[in-house]
Amino acid sequence: MNLKGHTALTTQLPSLATLCVALIAPVASSPTKAQETPTPDRIEAALPLATYAIESVRSVHSDQAPVIVSQGELDKLIAADGGGACPISAALIAMQTIRSIAGAPLREHPHRYALRVFDERPELKQGRISNDRFVELLKRINSDVDGFTVDVETMSAENSKYAPDGPFWPGDVGPDLTLKPGELKILSYTVTTATGIERGRHFVLLRKNDGGQLRVLDPGRPLKDYHYGIETEGATAEPKQRVLLDNLSRHDANEAINELNTVFTIRVVVSEAAACPPRPRSLEQIKTQIDLLAASLQAEGKLTSPRVWRRRGAAFGLPGLDLPKDVGGSGWTAEQMVDVFRHAGRYSLNLRDVVGGAHGRPIAGMESEFAKAALRDLIAGKAYFAIAITEEEAGTHVKNMESRAVKDGDGFRLTGSKLWNARLRQATHVILFTRTANGKPGDQTAFMLPIDHPGLNIVDRYAHGLTGNSFGGLKFEDMVVGPEHLIGKDGEGGALFNDHFLYWRLMQAAAAIGCGERALETMAERIRERQVMGGPIGRFTHLQQPIGEQTTKLRMAAALAREAAQLIDRGNSDAAEPLVDGIKAEGVEIALAACDAAMRAHGALGYSRDVDVGDRVRDLMGLRIADGTTDVMRMLVVREAYGYDLWQMAVESYEGNASPTPAPPPAESQ
Repeated sequence: MNLKGHTALTTQLPSLATLCVALIAPVASSPTKAQETPTPDRIEAALPLATYAIESVRSVHSDQAPVIVSQGELDKLIAADGGGACPISAALIAMQTIRSIAGAPLREHPHRYALRVFDERPELKQGRISNDRFVELLKRINSDVDGFTVDVETMSAENSKYAPDGPFWPGDVGPDLTLKPGELKILSYTVTTATGIERGRHFVLLRKNDGGQLRVLDPGRPLKDYHYGIETEGATAEPKQRVLLDNLSRHDANEAINELNTVFTIRVVVSEAAACPPRPRSLEQIKTQIDLLAASLQAEGKLTSPRVWRRRGAAFGLPGLDLPKDVGGSGWTAEQMVDVFRHAGRYSLNLRDVVGGAHGRPIAGMESEFAKAALRDLIAGKAYFAIAITEEEAGTHVKNMESRAVKDGDGFRLTGSKLWNARLRQATHVILFTRTANGKPGDQTAFMLPIDHPGLNIVDRYAHGLTGNSFGGLKFEDMVVGPEHLIGKDGEGGALFNDHFLYWRLMQAAAAIGCGERALETMAERIRERQVMGGPIGRFTHLQQPIGEQTTKLRMAAALAREAAQLIDRGNSDAAEPLVDGIKAEGVEIALAACDAAMRAHGALGYSRDVDVGDRVRDLMGLRIADGTTDVMRMLVVREAYGYDLWQMAVESYEGNASPTPAPPPAESQ
């Protein structure tokens, strides 16, 4: 866009640290204290950002079950000189977005509804809609969301012929293009040719504000991403009087000029009588709450503290998301949780420990009062669980495990040591695995203990990454534990380990994917802004190549993770296992490659603590070892896909030139 006298408009997202984290009702009820009913203002703070609501609406749209009405589907209903159906389509897409923000079902037949709107408001067919008429339309089509109403505010440029009486944005500040929870912004801009002919105005939904760049949904192609740069013009005292949207994909003398005309802000308002849901109702809400809390903790220097996250995240149900409803959790599916872990990983891989029950999930079926109290504390954000299975010489190879349990009356005596375990200094409880007390070779038994249990001693080691948690081990000798500490039965630890880590490895891979995705975003920002030899380094296209490559690979990894989660949700663990093994290996490696590319694109800055890409590389190097190494995970994929004999070649001992023992044939069906 060839314009003189313009300056960059730096309208950033609001400091999320200044926004309150919603204090909605806790997930678990206290047996001694009644839950407080939140006020409408507190409920509104729990509503999601439009960014996530638009993403949700797009994700469920299909030709078989359409929820979006595009402009092209309505244009023929508009008068020939009416400028098209852009505002009507924008309003209908906004309607679905508002319903998503409010947690209401999307309208199932929006095309039929559009025809009804035209029947009720035939003047809409004239096109060229005024601001007042557009506001009236927005209020009309959003009037039937139970428990919610909408307010619509406008802010226009002083030269707008659609708002001669204002209100106008301040010329020294410019329009408010920030995104807040529970709000949706629609931008209208006039389109003028290079020769000065005004062609009309266009409407788009604001998806995201990346500072100097806007991401919008265009009703003409609502499933495609559009980006606009922001530039301003004005007098010295009012430099942001005119706001221009630069189409970043074209730069020529004949390019049309897009001038922002009006910002329509639609705010979802909770009715006084609306009851607050006892649990989070949508993925979009949880993402927004994670954003708000992450910003607050970043400002406080506590972003990677799992205990603080769990305590404050309990206000919106974060620790209980994936725990069963019958114990006070929210009962979210593995498929839903993949998206939550992926989103949390965008901030730091350390956040892999703050979502859901984590290593406390195995105690959900325990019946002892001790376990039930620990579970209540877990959901309330007061408890945090570590897990200890690895040993210095055995790793997780149960045949070489030396820690043992011996029956002692109704309880047990435990002796042994563990090493290379995370979280022990932060944890309130630990899941501890030993050899079984029943003497059966290869079996394990699992116990749940308070971290300060008599006879349980922590040994410290120090890790290079994932520094939000401690690193070390445990020592215990002839330690007495009661029957209330036993998880399941003696000898059932192996099955518990397999079930838990099938889920846990998948979620760790999801967090890694989010970690890599955010690193690529920072890399794109860097090569766009960093100036070398008279221009941005993004002109060196070899720096763009890894962004394209790793973006595609991360999306493939996310698709595989979602497929594995669906299998877990259907109870098909056998089919899910090779997918989870593969995604734990390749998802982490792809994310590591993405973060490494981002770090190198930042040069020396990337190796400093001024940015976090170096931390991401270091953390992912830890995760390629933790919870199943990349090499072992790949071997497991080979075993499942190509035969057990290849696994035996890798793990069996050989004497001389002896051939490996062939795998036993599969049992015949009975």
